[in-house]
Amino acid sequence: MGLEFMKVQILAIGMLILGAYAVGVLAKKLNIGETIGQIIGGMLIGPHFWFLVHDWVVKNEFVRSASFFNKMEELYSHGFESYSLVIEESHFFVFFFLGVIAFSLGEELHFDRLKKVGIKSTVICVGQALLTWISLSLVFWKVFNFTAINSLVVGSIGIATAPALTFVLMNKLKVEGKLKNLLANIVVLDDIIEVVFFSVFLGIAVMTMEGESLSIGHLAYEVVRELILAFVIGWIIFMLLKFTVKPGKVKSEEGLEVDVDSFYGPMPSIELFFIVVGFVAVGSAAALHFHVPFLVTAVVAGALVSNYHFHAIFHSLQLSNIMPALNLFFFALIGASVKLETFSKETFIYVAGYLVVRGSAKFIGTWIGCYATKQEKEITNSLPKLMLPQAGMAAVETILVATVLKGHGGEMIFNTIIPALVIFEIGGAWLSERTLLKWKEYIKSIQSKSEKKSDHFSIEKILTGNVIELEAGNKEEAINNLADIIGEKGVVKDVHEVAHAIMAREKLASTSLGKGVAIPHCRTDEVNETICVCGLIKNPVEWDSPDGKPVDIVFLVITPKEKPQEYLKVVRAIITTIKKLDLDGRVNHDLLRNILLT
Repeated sequence: MGLEFMKVQILAIGMLILGAYAVGVLAKKLNIGETIGQIIGGMLIGPHFWFLVHDWVVKNEFVRSASFFNKMEELYSHGFESYSLVIEESHFFVFFFLGVIAFSLGEELHFDRLKKVGIKSTVICVGQALLTWISLSLVFWKVFNFTAINSLVVGSIGIATAPALTFVLMNKLKVEGKLKNLLANIVVLDDIIEVVFFSVFLGIAVMTMEGESLSIGHLAYEVVRELILAFVIGWIIFMLLKFTVKPGKVKSEEGLEVDVDSFYGPMPSIELFFIVVGFVAVGSAAALHFHVPFLVTAVVAGALVSNYHFHAIFHSLQLSNIMPALNLFFFALIGASVKLETFSKETFIYVAGYLVVRGSAKFIGTWIGCYATKQEKEITNSLPKLMLPQAGMAAVETILVATVLKGHGGEMIFNTIIPALVIFEIGGAWLSERTLLKWKEYIKSIQSKSEKKSDHFSIEKILTGNVIELEAGNKEEAINNLADIIGEKGVVKDVHEVAHAIMAREKLASTSLGKGVAIPHCRTDEVNETICVCGLIKNPVEWDSPDGKPVDIVFLVITPKEKPQEYLKVVRAIITTIKKLDLDGRVNHDLLRNILLT
């Protein structure tokens, strides 16, 4: 039996991957979104779809009379139960991946970023959350005649937004900047509000069902206890990462083998990826065991790492050679978990009501919040659409409601929300992908306009006041000294992150131009504008130059991640300048200083 079941396991996983991949490729060619195709592929391979197919076949006399029916029926009766069980048991991966995504959201909760968003994200989040909760609660109570407490439970579940799908899409499309930061802060606060509301009203519903007297103090205690436990487990994950991930512990094999012993922390690597997801998975399991919100736990751990440990840890969760595979399997399982049989005529009106009311409240509430906080037009047009997807947290809570309120309206809530989640997830994925693609086009148009305006700029202009005499024993010391000078000016969020990125680039290939000049550089989202400083080293240092000569002039260049062409323009400007000063194979310091500072 063990071997037979193992064969079904292998078959199911293989079919799930192939189905999601094939339909994803087809959907991409049809220009309807690869993510949508992967979800639909999972649905077509999933057991719920085949259950409906079998139900239709059994009721169709023409098919039943066919010669192949008995053999197919025998195959179905012997293998379908095992196949369904394999897919069902694979759903742990959805929770695992949601935990990893929630941890990665912590990167957006760095104090410097929160200071920039702050009150605006709070206003937008609280406004749309309250409007959604009030609207759903009133409609299900007054229009659909649900009990008051069950209506409040439905309203609280409606608050939840599915950040996983949206942020997976953002990572896939490489969307960075203000929109991502704003959305990250909103959905994290949104889930915290939702968890509090849901915990309170489900607790009241359980007490009402059991005939207990309601105690506000007891309810408040349970909510606070869950949140404190979530924070404690998140802190433990952070401490484990802090004591495990240290300089000199990790190696990277991206192009070349690189031993990292820099003060600024480890480079992104497969090894670091395994360490991070391992601790996050264990922490999420602990949270689920103690019945606390595991997404809050993961976000807390990520936020602590972002603020008090190596920020570069998050880069290991974006490795291009592993994340696409995880994304594919995640979306495939989302599709396979769709309970198509829950759609029925009896619940159709409730499903339609939930879709219309929640969708409208989320969109209108977010739009009003953007307008009230004076967001730019493109943010106001994009953000409301990204708030519509709903899955993970809402699905878990709906299953919990169906279990604890069984016989007291829990089944009706389940049959209402689960089908709606299917539509919100598929429709939300399609709308989110379209919205993010339009956002990328908008950003590209801005960059194009900016590049046209800055086609003719001189190195003298961007270097004014930034020529420094340096003493350094080697190139790492020279880079660190220049980075510290930038840090003192307060123009970089995390100078250690920048210095680490520059040194990582140096270990792959020297940035020396020869003739005593080097241009160490990096692209990062730590800056919004190009930064360039020039260091004149008193005693030349070795830099693995192509002409073998040591370096005594260093231009340190930092450009925004969203402006990949900016570095090339700076390099052209530097080369144009130093060509004027090439005297006997080296650049004259005094002449260079005079040109740059006048």
